Amino acid sequence: MDLSALYELRERLRAAAIAGASLAAGDFRLSRALEGLAPLEKASPVFAKLGALTRSVLAPDCPDRAGALLDAITLCDSVLCTQGAVTAAGELSPLPGGKKGHACTNAPYSVVAPLIEALTTSGSGHYSLVQDTMSTNPGILGDYRVQEAMVKALGASYGELADNAGRWLAKEDESILPVLMGGFQPAGKKEMARRVQVVDLIAGGAANDWYLEQLPQSKKPVRPLLIYALRHRPENGELLLSLANSEKGDNKDAARWALARGDMPEAMPYWREQAEKNPTDTIRFFQDSCSTTAAVLTAELFQKELAACTAASGDLPGEKEFLLSFFFAALLGKTGEEICEFYRQAAALGTALDDRNVTEENEKKKTVVRPMTCWCSFEQNRQPFSITLVDVLTRSIQETADPMLCALAEELFEKHGGLWAAPCLCAALMTKGRQEAAAVGKRLLSPTLLQKLTGQKQQKLLLEMAFDRLTGAGQGLPDFQRPRGMAENRPAFQKINQDPVNIYAFFNDLCYYPIAAPLDPWWIELMIDHQMDQKLRTLADPSNPETCQKIAEYFHQRISFGAITMPLTAACDILIGCGWTNWKGLLSSYIKHSSKAASYWEIRSVLSRCPLSNTEKADELHSIWVHGKYSGWPEKSLEHQLEEWWKG
Repeated sequence: MDLSALYELRERLRAAAIAGASLAAGDFRLSRALEGLAPLEKASPVFAKLGALTRSVLAPDCPDRAGALLDAITLCDSVLCTQGAVTAAGELSPLPGGKKGHACTNAPYSVVAPLIEALTTSGSGHYSLVQDTMSTNPGILGDYRVQEAMVKALGASYGELADNAGRWLAKEDESILPVLMGGFQPAGKKEMARRVQVVDLIAGGAANDWYLEQLPQSKKPVRPLLIYALRHRPENGELLLSLANSEKGDNKDAARWALARGDMPEAMPYWREQAEKNPTDTIRFFQDSCSTTAAVLTAELFQKELAACTAASGDLPGEKEFLLSFFFAALLGKTGEEICEFYRQAAALGTALDDRNVTEENEKKKTVVRPMTCWCSFEQNRQPFSITLVDVLTRSIQETADPMLCALAEELFEKHGGLWAAPCLCAALMTKGRQEAAAVGKRLLSPTLLQKLTGQKQQKLLLEMAFDRLTGAGQGLPDFQRPRGMAENRPAFQKINQDPVNIYAFFNDLCYYPIAAPLDPWWIELMIDHQMDQKLRTLADPSNPETCQKIAEYFHQRISFGAITMPLTAACDILIGCGWTNWKGLLSSYIKHSSKAASYWEIRSVLSRCPLSNTEKADELHSIWVHGKYSGWPEKSLEHQLEEWWKG
């Protein structure tokens, strides 16, 4: 349909409006444009309506010419709008791919725009804005505009923002990969290195071709992460061996970490050769690796080292103690027939190595002799060899709940008794129901049997080992239970450790593992008897009111008598998290009985978060102050706080 007459009519109507409605009746150009519309009036009623309105404008006796003119212009514009079309010359071709996500999310522009600015520019307050937005609206990362900004934030000058951007992106699915891979520069800096790590965490071996494509042009700090990402595919074994022999520094280490984490048969001879040259440097690459290669070699090399230690006469050099600790760290979390056989042989040694001494030079270059002790992780205290062996099996069961290790724990306890009850208890907690786990605990921890096997004092040690990193059933640690510095909890049986390669660590390696079922109250009573404050703290589960109430009552009593073995704020957080309501006089009693000096800021912090009215908080703080007059308390700050709460 030819609409040129309609466009001409709109032009003349607008001109009439500009000239003034009173002059429209004598406008011959408008009359001529109306004549051109006549064929269209016969084709459609809407065009006929438009023609009638225009004639009203031209009529000498029109009572409301301005209104008729406005109606005619409005209808003409509306008709033309419905007839609009957009075309372009040329052939049709598909739009380029690579952009995923939704163009719009539920977040308004007022939220999206500041977030994108904070992610892509530097400035004061940007970090807190990003943190707050992502915590209140995590779904906003589904917007492709935010995704692109988040990828750019991997190169943020503020390192914590860059690392958090990596954490958020790593939780996405494969749809984010085109954004991460688009515009990738293998010779780039930190942003590109973090991109590789996020791709590795999301795609794993599925992106192997991409890693290989980027590798030839890559430079530090990107290159070691690309090399490490090759661990997912066994067919990369020959290439990784070649890189382990030809590369240097971080690149060489990345190749060796990858060889230790992949199941690559060709790596066995390489590792045995390396172990002959430098066993300490070699075994460190097997830490936190669950590959068959790492398990077999750890068992083989550890057994060889144990044989050498037991065969040697006299005191052992300090280097041997250090090497055994490295082997324990590598043994942690591993399973398989070779690993189980190693445990059997090591357990058969009993306490033979506990009685050995080591010699080493102290800071003053004097030779000292002391009992040999071992450790399996840096946050743990040194212990005798036999206890460390039990501890490593127990923690391995916590991390894996592996059926083979659970069965091994039963076998070793039946044969050797004593502290081998700890991994049995842990296996029951990780795999059995509430009543079954309690039955195992009562069988292994009954006073008569325990006293006969280990002595009554060992009961607390058994509990501490069995519950080392366990928390309530089906939960991570709530905020009030979480130790300071712990970034995030891990779900059951999914240990995500700090990446060993280079400097970009998205995850904290401190992990807590949920037990299989809610704890029977018998366990809580036992821990209360032994005053295991730190462990009870991690078992306070608000979803289990019975357990939570019992733990809260215990901590209320401990705080009242000033007997807690943790900071006051941490103990009070447990009461707050469990919904405790009886706070009257609690802090006064703590100050009265505790041997530690309480600071004003500590008391105020607890009062500000506990479920009391402002008046009650002020009365409690005032009561503490007038009865004590504690030295060092800032009187002006205290008076200001009291006034604020009393007003409030």
